[in-house]
Amino acid sequence: MSTKTRLGSTPPRGLLLDGTVRTTGWLMIAGRPVSSGVLAAIAFAFIPFATMAWGDVGFLPLFTAAAGYGMWKLYTTLVCPASRARNLGPCPAYRLAPGQDVRLHGDIGPVTRLVDVSLHPGGQVRVVVSGGRELHWAADRPVQLVRLVN
Repeated sequence: MSTKTRLGSTPPRGLLLDGTVRTTGWLMIAGRPVSSGVLAAIAFAFIPFATMAWGDVGFLPLFTAAAGYGMWKLYTTLVCPASRARNLGPCPAYRLAPGQDVRLHGDIGPVTRLVDVSLHPGGQVRVVVSGGRELHWAADRPVQLVRLVN
């Protein structure tokens, strides 16, 4: 059984030559995803505490946090474009269909669109992703489905 599909006409932000889509980034903390934009804001909020006397800090961490988030936003839209992606949940590889967007490496990381999915005897699923790369996954391998948000 094999099914093929064509990719959409508007490419997502952060589309690379190999067909993968760069995503803005998440860090898993206690099983919950935390955006790299939030992490940039938190890191910048601590700069005044490291460079000034604590009594002189005042509201400066609020401004440095906003600046950190703003620089992250500019970086992920202009310098190194990336799409935001929402995880929809895992799906066993044998239930995948062409046209779906999936993460290549677990719950975080780059996203790719499935172009061809075929089930082979012996419990293997042959997957062709955008860009032409061919992957072979176990039929019961959990694959994270995603929705790209621009």
